[in-house]
Amino acid sequence: MEKKIETVKILENKCIAEDVWKMALAYPFDAKPGQFVNVYLNNKDKLLPRPISVCRKEGDILTLVYGVVGKGTEELSSYEKGCKIRVSTPLGKGFYIDQLESGKSAILIGGGIGIPPLLELCHALVEKGLKVEAVLGFRKQPFLIDDFPCKVHLATDEGTVGFHGNVLDLIKTKGLNSDCYFACGHKAMLKAVSEYLPDVQVSIEERMGCGYGACLGCVCKIKETDEITRKKVCQDGPVFWGRDVVWDE
Repeated sequence: MEKKIETVKILENKCIAEDVWKMALAYPFDAKPGQFVNVYLNNKDKLLPRPISVCRKEGDILTLVYGVVGKGTEELSSYEKGCKIRVSTPLGKGFYIDQLESGKSAILIGGGIGIPPLLELCHALVEKGLKVEAVLGFRKQPFLIDDFPCKVHLATDEGTVGFHGNVLDLIKTKGLNSDCYFACGHKAMLKAVSEYLPDVQVSIEERMGCGYGACLGCVCKIKETDEITRKKVCQDGPVFWGRDVVWDE
């Protein structure tokens, strides 16, 4: 698909947890699990777009879930239903699922704001006939868990709900295993999961400038055969094999 920026209408924009917002857009473009879009603010003083992963794509409605972590996302949370914003067509390469066979098992591992990208993936895997479980970790207040069409194992850092601890501790404690694994979350979590499950597909969070591979602002190191190469998260990723990522920099 040709990369374009389109003006679309906001259908919903609401808070679903502390500093976590869900936005629904009228969006006619196809999107794959693991891809993201660039969202441009209406404030001309803020030129750089905000990259936000695809949470759910149903018909012509695109759902994004984002954390309010700065002035840009704070402004985004102020936009009301009916407001129009500029959004790119889907960017990046999604999760590698085309070759997965019905009847296989999959475990999705998410932490915090890394959980939303796994929702569209979960629906896609279930539709392909895979047996899916999700291991989802939060600091204290869960969100989106009722939207996952699979068994959910819940962990919270403070022990307020579910397992008291992180997602990897939960996996080890319960002895969970699967044919394939997918993970999305902060870098420390992805590093730990990749060391324990080398064959996991990880969706990397990285600061981006353009989102098209031109600015080189989101480069990460990837192991290829006998050398280490630099890959653009926005163009070559954001999904990589955990075993290939050079986590210590």
